Amino acid sequence: MPAVIPTPAARLKTEPIKSPRRPGYAPLDLEALYHAHQLAAARWSADGRFIYLETNITGRFNIWRMPAGGGWPEQLTVSDERTRLEGPSPDSRWLIYTQDRAGNEKPNIFLLPAAGGRPRNLTRTEGVGYRSIRWSPDGRFVAFAAERDGPGQYAVYLADVVTAEITRVAGTEHGQCASLRWSPDGRRLALTRTHDFLHSGITLLDLDTRQEKVLIPLDGEHITTVVDWLPDGRHLVINSNANGADVEAVGLLDTTTGWVDWLTLGEWESYALAVSRTRPEFVYVRNVAGSHQAFIRHPDGPETPIPLPEGVCLSAEFHPSGRRLLLLYASADSPPEAWRLDRPTGRIYRLTRSLVGGLSRRSFVRPQLAVYRSFDGTPIAAFVYVPPNIRPDGSHPAVVYAHGGPTWQHQNGWFPDIQFLVSHGFIVIAPNFRGSTGFGRPFQEANRRDLGGGDLRDVVAALDFLRASGYVNPKAVAVMGASYGGYLTLMALAKYPDLWAAGVAIVPFANWFTEFENEDPTLQAYDRVMMGDPVIDAELWRDRSPIFFADRIKAPLLLLAGANDIRCPVEETRQIAEAVRSAGGVVEVKIYANEGHGFSRRENRIDAFRRVVDFLRRHVPGVRP
Repeated sequence: MPAVIPTPAARLKTEPIKSPRRPGYAPLDLEALYHAHQLAAARWSADGRFIYLETNITGRFNIWRMPAGGGWPEQLTVSDERTRLEGPSPDSRWLIYTQDRAGNEKPNIFLLPAAGGRPRNLTRTEGVGYRSIRWSPDGRFVAFAAERDGPGQYAVYLADVVTAEITRVAGTEHGQCASLRWSPDGRRLALTRTHDFLHSGITLLDLDTRQEKVLIPLDGEHITTVVDWLPDGRHLVINSNANGADVEAVGLLDTTTGWVDWLTLGEWESYALAVSRTRPEFVYVRNVAGSHQAFIRHPDGPETPIPLPEGVCLSAEFHPSGRRLLLLYASADSPPEAWRLDRPTGRIYRLTRSLVGGLSRRSFVRPQLAVYRSFDGTPIAAFVYVPPNIRPDGSHPAVVYAHGGPTWQHQNGWFPDIQFLVSHGFIVIAPNFRGSTGFGRPFQEANRRDLGGGDLRDVVAALDFLRASGYVNPKAVAVMGASYGGYLTLMALAKYPDLWAAGVAIVPFANWFTEFENEDPTLQAYDRVMMGDPVIDAELWRDRSPIFFADRIKAPLLLLAGANDIRCPVEETRQIAEAVRSAGGVVEVKIYANEGHGFSRRENRIDAFRRVVDFLRRHVPGVRP
């Protein structure tokens, strides 16, 4: 019997799932649900008078600005392309945003005059990725990591916003640059370095001498990232699992001595989101099986809970004065919203209202946390969404919902697709299988050289939990997921063909060999760590590629993909569709010409999920109209 993987989920208490009583609960309207505003980012203006928002109020993600006290925002950018908020300049003159083309994730950096006017393209490149775009403290330069030297080679650059001159200040000798932060005096950059875009260490770059000092070495086993500097200019707040306990926690790194004080080490993972520019304090969250508890913490120990409802804290930023806090928070029954904490009074205010069309928090279901044992006895934590007002009579359809990543976690946040399924009678279980974040390093590393193996068996084990609940019809269970979750969906259909009524794979991959050949170089580095070499480990790669077992797939399959996907190229969808058809299987395909890895345009999101529900309604027994 394989050894049980250590995880704090072993100490969770779970109760049998129950259907809540909810008079008046009704199927959701798809149009209203996807017209809810999606708030992707929120930032203070440099003077603290305004808040910049990245949101899709119009159906496209653009940049908006609203008063710090709330109110209807003003739209600043107008584009059909995906526009991402980066931040305002410290002198309040400029706002930086990025914009790619049709979801290709290769954007340019734009400068927008804060007082109004036309944006200026600062970088003017094609097919180049940019990361961690940061203003210098004086507002003269923008630092960023970019693959301007070649695909997948993320060196460090400075752009002069006056002359538009771009200077390469550090290469990749110490690894690729995953993120960077300016020191308060503007003379140094703290860099997160990586070889595989998973494991990481920290270096310090002196901009005068161009010398780079290693503070936390890369070891190929641990993850350490820079959050930001304390105002003293000596200490860095970091997130790391290189602490002996193998649990992600917040540390205070002395850049002079290299010493780390661990500040939030505990049973559950924790990580910092923001650091104050005016005093030594930071915001961090404790991630308890996918639900967050948020705190303001001083390095010397005192901490204050932030009174937010149950859910997940997506971002935080201190007001320039330090007296307020801007938070982006979501929950199962609420899309991400901007909240403002006034620290002198301790009062918290919601600044945005994203639900439309008569929807309210009562329209949605909160999940129940459950734990079940997998094939080797390892406890797997999962969120279970149960429709209100149903009986445990074994008649109800269900969906096993596999998350992407795989180095990711299904958290207690906003999933409109799940809510729509639940409103139409599906019980949905979303397991955090081995390899997920949030449960310690041993659990996260447990699928290394085993992708599509133990994690797939964890997903399949969710079926036993559903059967034991008394609610689910075992012949009415579908499997569904996006990205790596789409891959696990294909693997589940191919390796366990008799268990499923249907499968839905969104932006999936199906063939490790062609995926590796055609994907973005950053993911190639990740895949080598997680699956080895395509020649040396060819037997493993073949066994874990559903394309070679497509003739075993019995359940009807729906495939949705973006034509410009650099992570799971669209050819992966095309080849598995052809293989299933050639074997006599039932497969439906939709490829969106103007999307990449996921769908950002509102009309595409609505169309995609309408296809999902119509497909499941035709192939899974017991679906509500």
